[in-house]
Amino acid sequence: MWPEIKLDPEQFASHAEACRQAGGAAPEHLADLYLAFAAARGHAAALRLLDERLLSGIEPAVRRVDSTPAFLDEVRQVLRLSLLVGTEDAPPRLMKYKGSGPLLSWVRVAATRVALKLKSAEGPPASAEDLLGELMASEPDPEVSHLKTLYRAEFGEALRAALAALPERQRALLRLHYVEGLRLAQLGTLYGVHQSTASRWVAHAAHEVATDTRRRLVKRLALSPASLDSIARLVQSNLDVSIRRILGGADAP
Repeated sequence: MWPEIKLDPEQFASHAEACRQAGGAAPEHLADLYLAFAAARGHAAALRLLDERLLSGIEPAVRRVDSTPAFLDEVRQVLRLSLLVGTEDAPPRLMKYKGSGPLLSWVRVAATRVALKLKSAEGPPASAEDLLGELMASEPDPEVSHLKTLYRAEFGEALRAALAALPERQRALLRLHYVEGLRLAQLGTLYGVHQSTASRWVAHAAHEVATDTRRRLVKRLALSPASLDSIARLVQSNLDVSIRRILGGADAP
């Protein structure tokens, strides 16, 4: 069926029987059912095949909603999350596939739903005024609070530009962690790596955003070297909240 995927035969047989009783597990789609079951259980080879054979094939469905590469990447990330990461109340969505039709068609329907949902949620971006207003209210450092007041618009623009310049994968990691609330262990499951690796990825992406935001502020404001420490503190202060607010906007970069 899939020689690179090794599962407990009894566990799959039990799952296939449950699907058969629900009207699925058609003989011609048992291989798809096996792949979906293995991927939902976090099997590394199955996750790789899911990416290579299925998530790479959703483009025709997504392009009917929005043909931009950035939107396709966002749909692919959100769909992967939905398919593979369960919650305390529900298993991964892939477990809902019963094998009554081709898995690729089923995934494309799911991708279309994700794309339509993302499009319908579009709205105005989180403004720098709103973002900095919230952060100033809870800032204990008077100097940093003053800088936020003085450079509120510049800070918001620099941070938004830094996030937009981030590679797609790093931006997706930050969105999943800070906006969707995925724990590091869940990110590890989603990407097929240990949670310590996921932790390093998230920390590196946040560091890149902070470094680029600081660079953009210093360049735009033409500040002296003596001001660099204060600017660094400004950028680092509540960075996670800033990222969450900007990436949480429907048109977030």
